[in-house]
Amino acid sequence: MLILSGVVGFTIFEPTMTFTSPKTVEIKDGATLNDIAKTLQDNGIILETYSFKIWAHLTGNERKFKSGIYELTPVKTVFELFSALSKGGKPKEILVTIVEGFTTKDIAERLYEKGIVKDFDSFYNFIKKDEGYLYPDTYYFYENESYESIVSKMKKRLLKLLPKNFKELAQSKGLTEKEVIILASIVEKEAKFDEDRPLIASVFLNRLKIGMPLQADPTIIYALGLHKEWLSKADYQIDSPYNTYKYAGLPPTPICNPSIKSILAVLQAPNTNYYYFMTTPEGHAIFSKTLEEHEANLRKYYERP
Repeated sequence: MLILSGVVGFTIFEPTMTFTSPKTVEIKDGATLNDIAKTLQDNGIILETYSFKIWAHLTGNERKFKSGIYELTPVKTVFELFSALSKGGKPKEILVTIVEGFTTKDIAERLYEKGIVKDFDSFYNFIKKDEGYLYPDTYYFYENESYESIVSKMKKRLLKLLPKNFKELAQSKGLTEKEVIILASIVEKEAKFDEDRPLIASVFLNRLKIGMPLQADPTIIYALGLHKEWLSKADYQIDSPYNTYKYAGLPPTPICNPSIKSILAVLQAPNTNYYYFMTTPEGHAIFSKTLEEHEANLRKYYERP
């Protein structure tokens, strides 16, 4: 009888629903009852917080509310509001741009910084085997989205962009599909301007045909696991299958996640007699047929008068 009278007495304090049109609110992970009540008040859903908290305690709902994004429609009673908040909202979507040429380590760092993944090492160890196939683009990811879902989105984006005759185009260049992605990843790191990509690809294809080392600095940088502007003499001596100065042929895996521009540059590379290239201080590529021409270009741009 005492409990019943208490409930009846509290009905006069039932929260007033003040919203007359749909509202979107976010209940953050770990939010307390006070936090939730304040969020609802700030968004014009309830008039005040006190009676909301009282009723939540009284009905045992204070621990049932779940985090997420809620698209609330107007309700007449607090019980309808409790029911909606207990079902769980949609996960928060976060807009993330994965830059062309990002490595899997770069991607793991970006998603960790954005709060999409909570454990950098765990996520990086999960995705590092997919180097080259996580397409660089702008995505919406959910907070705490599964690793499998993140990888699936990025791989599907790549597959959507690849030419339907990808395998045949690769074979026309004397490459497997995997080798195209590996070479495209090197082109991605070497080219500063889009117009240079196909010619840079042609240089590397020409070198591959005659067994000449690719001598691509980005592969050494990848082996070092560092971001470096300039390599030292010691860096060039690193004993790694990614050292394309020591070992002819392609490295064992891609060295980054290339854009479709670099992939198409490999597939559509023109036939040239270029075996060398250098980049000017502004980043433009200068191409040469012989070592003598190449060394002359280097002297022209980098030797002091």
